[in-house]
Amino acid sequence: MRHKAGRIVAVLLVLLIIVGGGAVAAIYQKNSLAHVYFHKLTDKTEKTTPVATTDKTASSTIDEAKLKAQLKRLQFVGNVAVIQDGKLVYQQPYGQDPQKNTKTATTEYQIGALQNTLTAAAVMQLVKDGKLDLTTPVSKYYLLDNADASVTVGSLLEMTSGLRLDVLPASELNKDVIAWNLANTTVTTTGQYNFQTVNYALLSGIIAQASGVSYQKFIKDTLLQPAGVKHTGFVTSAAVQSKLAPSFTYDKASDSASAVTQDTLFQTMNDQLGSKQLYTTASDMAQLTHYITSSSFVGEKYMHQGAIAKAGTAYTGRLTIDGSRLVSRADFAGYHNALAFTEDGKNWCRIAK
Repeated sequence: MRHKAGRIVAVLLVLLIIVGGGAVAAIYQKNSLAHVYFHKLTDKTEKTTPVATTDKTASSTIDEAKLKAQLKRLQFVGNVAVIQDGKLVYQQPYGQDPQKNTKTATTEYQIGALQNTLTAAAVMQLVKDGKLDLTTPVSKYYLLDNADASVTVGSLLEMTSGLRLDVLPASELNKDVIAWNLANTTVTTTGQYNFQTVNYALLSGIIAQASGVSYQKFIKDTLLQPAGVKHTGFVTSAAVQSKLAPSFTYDKASDSASAVTQDTLFQTMNDQLGSKQLYTTASDMAQLTHYITSSSFVGEKYMHQGAIAKAGTAYTGRLTIDGSRLVSRADFAGYHNALAFTEDGKNWCRIAK
């Protein structure tokens, strides 16, 4: 059974909708765009217009005129990409940010806690391969004061580990976030949900130990290369970050925006994965999510065991079942991110039950 996009609610930076075998991804940067609706993008009963495409054999039934009108009305600033049946069929930058920076199809943005979706997928690949077990105590990998056997790999994934980090990180890009987390983390009550970035920081280190290669290399080899993305990587330095699309904070009362400083970005990154923080484009994010939810990846068993959170589960940054959709979101130093896509009738993720 196929589902149309309907009214998809998103927050800003990356919006991904898989509809009728396809995906729509958008990246944008303004807090006033708190809710964006792509309504009836694939309604074949309405007149459609040709769309820009990177593949002359690909075609789309998206009503481009309606899409542009919607984005203009909402003062959209960013990039939109559409993937259908695994092919990029539409990609277009829209609007200008306060500094009037030029955007292209390959404009790159940071994704913040949306990276947790990819980290969770990498964890479940290792579980499938028998190299990692969600019930294993974290103490096998890291020693934490007052942490007992109830602090498991699975509890990190669910953010029920009881680990807490209240120390403000430095504004210089940290190359060793794990050591900093270990030195500043306290253990509270295990079993209670608490969104703490330390959970996924430690998971990145556990991925490295279980796989025998660095977290970055495992993500590249297991996710980025198989998905075929070409404009995704890690913010390893100030030079890399400076080439990305700038982020802005927006004050609705004065209708004014201010660019987020690099120091603020680095401080936010250090609270998550530091130099392991990913950047990507709209189309790459669409391809990545399409890949990790396809039957060619770990399969339904392992996706639902850990990579995808169950309906009603507290926020972790992972994909979460929401009715007939899978969704995720994140706020990150002036960027605002969201993923949402529906069952397409072909992929394994048939969740409308």
